[in-house]
Amino acid sequence: MRVVLDTSVLITALRSSQGAAAETVRLALRQELTLLMDFKMACEYRDVALRQDHLIASGRSQSEVEDILNALEAIAQPIYVAFRHRPLSADPNDDLILDVALNGRADALVTGNTRHFLAAANRFHLPVFTPSELLLEIAKRRSSHA
Repeated sequence: MRVVLDTSVLITALRSSQGAAAETVRLALRQELTLLMDFKMACEYRDVALRQDHLIASGRSQSEVEDILNALEAIAQPIYVAFRHRPLSADPNDDLILDVALNGRADALVTGNTRHFLAAANRFHLPVFTPSELLLEIAKRRSSHA
């Protein structure tokens, strides 16, 4: 399954190793999901994840967070954003996520803020899931293939 992770999912996963966001990131790191990313998205992840308040809340050092980011970048499928459908949302950072999802032909966009993406996702028939919903979708797909 080809997915794009909104920054909110990454931050939630870094702040807590429990829960659906953390499991979603683990699935990506184990390459059970194909993570789609472009350079701008990698920069966005780093900019937000390495903020002092997120480091403190996560209980992780800058080096530990950088190791996780490096691992995600290493396994991600790089996406070239050839087409930008602007504006898609009120937040330019959301447009960045949508650009990667649309250009990478993602099967899903995963976010903690589904309402930010629904209008654009409906327009382009892009499924938008919370991490919990994604895990349920994966379980459903696995059981239908069994």
